[in-house]
Amino acid sequence: MNWGDDAGMNALILAVEGGGTKTRVLLADADGQVLARGQGGPASPLYIRRGTFMSRTRRLLERVACEAEGRGGRIAAIGFGGPMDRPLMREIVEGLFGEVPIHDASEGQMGLAYYGLRWGMCLISGTGASCYAQQPRGRRWSCGGLGPQFGDEGSGAWIGCQAVKAVLRGEDGRGEPTLLRDALCETYGLTRPFEIIQFVDRNGFVSATRIASFVPHVFAAAREGDTAARTIYRAAGRALGRLVLETAACGKWGGRRVPLVLTGGVFHAGPFVLGPLRRVLRTGDVPFDVYPAVAEPAEGLVRFVQMNQSGGA
Repeated sequence: MNWGDDAGMNALILAVEGGGTKTRVLLADADGQVLARGQGGPASPLYIRRGTFMSRTRRLLERVACEAEGRGGRIAAIGFGGPMDRPLMREIVEGLFGEVPIHDASEGQMGLAYYGLRWGMCLISGTGASCYAQQPRGRRWSCGGLGPQFGDEGSGAWIGCQAVKAVLRGEDGRGEPTLLRDALCETYGLTRPFEIIQFVDRNGFVSATRIASFVPHVFAAAREGDTAARTIYRAAGRALGRLVLETAACGKWGGRRVPLVLTGGVFHAGPFVLGPLRRVLRTGDVPFDVYPAVAEPAEGLVRFVQMNQSGGA
């Protein structure tokens, strides 16, 4: 692949994948080989302070610029993926790298591109949850992604919230004891679970990112056989399955088997969430080929840039 040549310098790809919890940055060559990785804080406009995000992200990308220079390369294409403040990110990268082609991808497009797919569906479950669909003739749509107040059932924020509820119900006698109690206190530095209320903001909510950070402990409790944790994951899997079926029903697939890519941290729970998800999928009218969960979404963004640079997307 040749994108032009500046004094013999290697053409490199910069992929910036935003999210509600973290920002991932990859530097790759024109063949998609990852040369360097970096990670920063949240990029979603819901969870950042503009000035802080700008300064931290600039420092992160300055390190990438040094890495590119050290490899005798230049940034020839940039990919933006996932939730982020696009105008602000564009301002940052143009200040560092000048006018470079920027390819904008949704989380769903990154998921499909990870497997080189030009159509299909992608179920995203990280801090939030949504489902993206793209048909062979190019029609695209998505469902979900409404945020923790109005939806996102099955997401990391939803799982964390259900886990906190299970602990609090156990504390006041309405629920059964759970391993999640001690994990909650340890994670958030609490003496008693009810102290979680101290993190409620002026609008009456605990931030989705703070709640979603509890998910690894829910997974650990599920592995240890905790009833509450396993019940939460079953409910998450069912909710995500329903989201896929509802999204698929918004279009016509002509009897095709539809590729379904999974991406997001919730799928690290493996069979606890995948089993219920697959069972729900089998109740629908659309047959799915379910792909393994994407290991690194930013690599899908690199592939998306390649496909666009070559005119194939």
